[in-house]
Amino acid sequence: MKNKLGLLGFLGLLGLLGFISGNYVYCSFFGFLVFLRYFWVIPDELFKANVQKAATPAFFVGITIYAISVALTALLISPIIFVIGLVTGFAASFLVFTLILVSSEFNESRSK
Repeated sequence: MKNKLGLLGFLGLLGLLGFISGNYVYCSFFGFLVFLRYFWVIPDELFKANVQKAATPAFFVGITIYAISVALTALLISPIIFVIGLVTGFAASFLVFTLILVSSEFNESRSK
């Protein structure tokens, strides 16, 4: 296997749950199918640096949102805040990661 980042694309299969369960919110997982294209990208040093540059802020965004949701849950004693924090932290982490990775690749392709 050349590039393990492509494995994130298999999360897109969770989108099928939207059709099976009738809860079409699961269809948002189809967005992960974009990562399947990375199976065909050869991971050179610049690509690995771009992934690291994208993953670091995404990690810290997720951790920050989780910490805020835990604090709010403890202060307000409402478990729904914790659930919303988990979902928001997951979504925000992947959104930040994807946006930074795409912008890095766009800047790289523009400089060639």
